[in-house]
Amino acid sequence: MTINKRTRFEVLKRDNHTCRYCGATAPDVKLHIDHVTPVALGGTDTTDNLVAACVDCNLGKASTSPAAETVADVAQDAIRWATYVKQAEAIIEAREHEGDSYRDAFLEAWEEWHYGGAMKKPLPLPGDWENSIENFRKSGMSLEVIKSCVDIAGRSTVPAGSAFKYFCGVAWRRIREARDIAQALMLEGEPVNG
Repeated sequence: MTINKRTRFEVLKRDNHTCRYCGATAPDVKLHIDHVTPVALGGTDTTDNLVAACVDCNLGKASTSPAAETVADVAQDAIRWATYVKQAEAIIEAREHEGDSYRDAFLEAWEEWHYGGAMKKPLPLPGDWENSIENFRKSGMSLEVIKSCVDIAGRSTVPAGSAFKYFCGVAWRRIREARDIAQALMLEGEPVNG
């Protein structure tokens, strides 16, 4: 990442134009701006993750985190940042897995419905069906409710090519109904059990 001139100036001024690792000062040495937690490990370009470092120290450090005593007054959050980024990635991966399971459960329920009499053709899905299902998941719709909406659409008399659109209408109506009830309960001041 490129550090802008303003940030570079602020860091050099804060560090008194002195290498935070070895103590060498300008103009005796050329100073770089160094990431305490390297960008490769999730570091940011904020001043609490930047220090003044001479060329030799900066190039020798590479993509490793320095000892805490070396940069004691640099915010500890900058050093822990890489750990938090890894935790965030694990959370994102778990959410993606949850989304995959949700879509798979929808698809399994959807494929139980057919049309065409003895031909038993599966109800068609549009190319972007996964986006719609993800939106329902993000809105908080449980799998039980989404399966119920699938059953309503599967039993309907709409043309097979319109079944998914009908399903979406049923699902959004269910979401609106739940939100309306929640709003009414909130206005009435009903206690929340849970």
